Formats: sequence, C-alpha cells, structure tokens
Amino acid sequence: MPVVFADAALAARLEGISAAENERFGEAAALVHPEDHPAILWVAGGCAVYCSPGGPLNQVTGLGFSEPVTAAHIDELERFFGEHGAKVQVNVCPLADPSLMAELSRRGYAANGFENVLVRELLDGDQLPEPDPSIDIRIVDPEDFDLWGEQVARGFATEGEPTEAELRLGEVVGRQQDVVRLLAWVDGEPAGTAELAVRSGIGWLSADTTMRKFRGMGIQTALQQRRLHLAREAGCGLAVTEAHPGSGSQRNMERLGFRIVYTRIDMLQTER
Repeated sequence: MPVVFADAALAARLEGISAAENERFGEAAALVHPEDHPAILWVAGGCAVYCSPGGPLNQVTGLGFSEPVTAAHIDELERFFGEHGAKVQVNVCPLADPSLMAELSRRGYAANGFENVLVRELLDGDQLPEPDPSIDIRIVDPEDFDLWGEQVARGFATEGEPTEAELRLGEVVGRQQDVVRLLAWVDGEPAGTAELAVRSGIGWLSADTTMRKFRGMGIQTALQQRRLHLAREAGCGLAVTEAHPGSGSQRNMERLGFRIVYTRIDMLQTER
C-alpha cells in the first residue's frame, strides 16, 4: 500500500509549497534585477509573480485550494500582470477547486503546456541507490552561487551559448534563498546542476541540467540520487520533482521510483 495517495490533500500540500517557491523567485528577481520592477501578489491562496519582461517565471501557482476562485480574483490577476505589460499564465492543478478552470475557460484562456508532478516516498530502511563515484558532485558554497546560476543557464540553453534571457533566468534561480545547490564536475569541468529545497518534510528536486558535451553519461541520474540521500538525511519522508511529459528527465525519475501524481496545465490569457 502506498504511503501517500494522489489526492486533493497531497495536491494542496505540494501546490502550497510551489506557491511559496514562486514567491522566492520574485524576491530573488528583486535582488538581482530591480530595474525590471519584479512584483509579488497573493490571491486566493495562490502566488502571482512578475519577474521580467517576457520571462518564464511570470506565472501564478497554487490557486484554487484555500477557497473557490471568483471572477474578482482573476480580475485582480489580470490587473497585476497588465500593469507590467504581461499576460497571465496560471499553472492549474487538476485537483484544484473546479471554479478555477471554469473561470479561466469562461474568459477564453488557452492551454499553453503541461508539466507532470512526480513523488517518491523516502521510507525508513529504504535502500536508496548510490550515485556514480566517478562523478564529482559538490555542494555549492555561497561565493559560487553566480557560477552555479550561469551553469544552469548553459544547461537550459536550447543551442550554443545561452541567450540573455536564459542568463537572467540563471541569475534569478542562483539567488533563490534557502536551497541546496549542487554542481557535478567531470575532468575539472562543470557537467551538470541540481537543486534541493527542503520544505515541511518534503524534498523538492529542481534545476536539473546537463551540459551538452556531458549528456548521456548519467550526470542527471547521479545528481538525483545524491539529492535523495540529502533529502532523507534532512528528515524528508517524500521527494518531489517536475518534468515535461515523456521527457528524458521524467524517465530518469521513474527509474528511481518516482511516480506521476498529477499533471498541471499551463493556462495562458488570450486576447478578448
């Protein structure tokens, strides 16, 4: 029998953590790029963040768990993002109150992407796999946070050198508070990045990247394995991560015992 069930109670717990993480992105953006006028707004238990013009972190998470979502709530979100010249993107959990999707649909919001949320129990006595000892995984010290953020940008780069937008994203992620950053090294070169946030007994795995020349060498798997050990050592009973449906990252996580508990739908404001 599973220790946790993929139900509304679990979703509320996870989406609450995700909303708090969204707020930390906004706080980090305000530190590194105040000229972009980052802003944070809490609405109906969810957190809306504007980080930068056209940035991927401009989003709303956690809506629809503390109370039903009303037209007034969405009006407030549209005013908030509209003041920054941005459209509203809401990350919708399928276990949120049905009023959220009903109101977005009524306004003509369109699906803009999907993301799986996966969990793995960290049971006492559970034999966790050990990372490949040939991969040098180090916890990043504060003086190297900017280096780590740059490597995140390089790992996420679609091709060649990272764009200015990708570098700015790395700067923001690199300055998020209260997380453990890891950097994998191979032959003296940065090979991959990872992050672990410990919140309320849950270890949240994110910022998984592998540099292009080191892909296919098990870098991401080793980083995942190391974080599972760190999460359990920190007293976590559950590990959580996110992945695009059908991606290599999802397969890696499933090999390590993660299972999909729900799939978020990214709903984007359209012209009316």
